Amino acid sequence: MRKLGVGFVGSDVHIGGYVESFLANEKAVLIGACDNSQESAENISDQGSMEYFTTDYQRFLEDESIDIIVVCSPDHLHAEHAIAALRAGKHVLCEKPMTTNVQSCRDIVRAVDETGLTFMVSQFMRFESVYRSIKTIYDQGKIGNAFFVEGSYIHDMRPYYTPRTWRSDPENPQNILIGGGCHPLDLLRWAVGSDIEEVHAYSNGYAATDFPLDDCYIYSCRFQNGCIGKVFVTSGCKGHGMGEGFLSIYGTEGTIWQNKLYTAQGGVEEIQFEKQDSIQLVSAHFIECILGGQGPMIDVREGAKTVAALVAGVESAESGKPVKVFNEF
Repeated sequence: MRKLGVGFVGSDVHIGGYVESFLANEKAVLIGACDNSQESAENISDQGSMEYFTTDYQRFLEDESIDIIVVCSPDHLHAEHAIAALRAGKHVLCEKPMTTNVQSCRDIVRAVDETGLTFMVSQFMRFESVYRSIKTIYDQGKIGNAFFVEGSYIHDMRPYYTPRTWRSDPENPQNILIGGGCHPLDLLRWAVGSDIEEVHAYSNGYAATDFPLDDCYIYSCRFQNGCIGKVFVTSGCKGHGMGEGFLSIYGTEGTIWQNKLYTAQGGVEEIQFEKQDSIQLVSAHFIECILGGQGPMIDVREGAKTVAALVAGVESAESGKPVKVFNEF
């Protein structure tokens, strides 16, 4: 069987993980790297011993040896790059968040439906071993029904903002609720197994003083099944990596908190899990979906619903009022 040819567009923070994961997959061959910076494209190409690098995305789209395009460009360019790839006949693995607004979500959904190609959003926290273990425990009914869930994304993003990067560029700054909060919120949606119907959020911008948008959000939501949730997101914390994707589930018969299982009978157990590379698991799953013809775990509509719920949070923080979430993709 011919190996699937892979091209990479963009040079965002996780690009090295994707290059390494596809390089290790015997069913894939790395073809090329594309970025608006020739130096970045060359470096990425060298990492994967690829055939070429380019600053011309059209060359990628016309390259018949490329079956898969991995979109790892700035958040606001995801839709443009993904849709162009789909229209050119390429399967797409898109870095999180899928995009940054509801209209772009609709546009990507339409492109996936019309082309019939495989599209997956790399919300790779779903593939983290500890969260898969938590999800299994919950699905087995060991803590009953969830009545409250919470997660967080607590980071010191100064190295990503200064000197100026695309994240801190006033022309298209990364909204941290959408760009970072997609990790915990997607975990909450997945864990509960229900869409979010309404959100209410507050924000401020006191901590990351050089950043053009608010850097701190408290986000509360109500799921369609009656569960409620909370997400705390900040990029202004002084101390890197203090709570990315942290997930707790409070159930009618027990609680999962800080990776421990608390039962109604008073028992406490450490949740067991085997550490694995989540991005490598994402890449392998995506390839198997293409070859096997099945839908991926995080398909275009899953990606869209996470973005729509986050966009509603931004709107709520701006208006000070609850906002209904659009889920009809």
